[in-house]
Amino acid sequence: MGRALLIGLLGGLLVAAGVALGPLPLLVPGLALVVLAVGAVGWVLLAARGRVERRLGRARVVEDEPLPVVVEAATAMPVPGSELVEPLGPGPGEPVGTRRRQRLETEVRFPRRGGHRLEPARLVVRDPLRIAGHVLRSPEDQEVLVLPRIEPVRVAARGGARAGTLARASAQPAEEGPRIELDTLREAPEGAPAARIHWPAVARTGKLIERTLLPETDRRPLVVVDAAEPSSTEALDMAVRAAASLCVVLARAGGCDLLLPGERRPSHVDAVLSAWPTLHARLALVAAGPSPILPARFARTGAVFWVTGRVAGSGGGRVPPTLARAAGSARFLVEPGPSMAGASAAFTVAGCSGRRLDRPSRRVAA
Repeated sequence: MGRALLIGLLGGLLVAAGVALGPLPLLVPGLALVVLAVGAVGWVLLAARGRVERRLGRARVVEDEPLPVVVEAATAMPVPGSELVEPLGPGPGEPVGTRRRQRLETEVRFPRRGGHRLEPARLVVRDPLRIAGHVLRSPEDQEVLVLPRIEPVRVAARGGARAGTLARASAQPAEEGPRIELDTLREAPEGAPAARIHWPAVARTGKLIERTLLPETDRRPLVVVDAAEPSSTEALDMAVRAAASLCVVLARAGGCDLLLPGERRPSHVDAVLSAWPTLHARLALVAAGPSPILPARFARTGAVFWVTGRVAGSGGGRVPPTLARAAGSARFLVEPGPSMAGASAAFTVAGCSGRRLDRPSRRVAA
């Protein structure tokens, strides 16, 4: 309204000069400017009695996927010269015609995961001469949750894993009932069943050694998301995409578990991905924080995929102590970027490289 105020002041000065000094020709342009300013303000205030609404195609969208957006505006009277602005759109605002109702359809994309609060859409109401203006906005409480992108897992033909190694390491027959598998050896307590005694270890150590057993739930592959001290925001995003992609691939192969930062118990993802939408949304909100809180009993026999946001060679590359102690059938350290010099990638996914670690040596409990 600043331009209208200036025009009105100029008109008022001309009118005052005409009345005070007597030159009547100043009264006509002065009155005309005052009428013009008042008329423009009245036009805009009357036309601005309307609303702007934005409708989103959905509340959740995957990174870089198009999200349909519709913006509708309604005014009390036509507002030629006005502009309908969608700040999420790729281009400038849409000029408004002579109709009272306006509609703008576009598609927006979000390159990064996470929760995004949307800037309101705007209708800039102006009079035809653009003397006065007013802005109508859509509601400000709209949010979109951007989910991490799922990318293919490419298994290397060489370098510690041949084609199909991931599937074999994580395969689990769905039709079979609960099974048990050897975990490790320990000194047998008094009264231990003879069937559980490991006689070769007894012969080597001279002590009574038994085999400990794990339930079938510990045979599933486990994906651990390590968001502690990421090399950068981009590196953490790459790690989250890699974890999400691995979960989908492993779950479809028979099921897997996912351990998120700050959680003590892994969440299960079955072969039909029934729990995946919830876990996918939680992955979208993963932020840098403390190291994973692992269960006290971490001696799983299933494959372990440790996904970290630390780039190899810049604080990455070192094997987390918990992963080094894990007795899984296979252990993979997944880091953003290419593998370190001298290390071959077993697979790549979402810009990350996964290298297989050597098996930990079995130790007999003293």
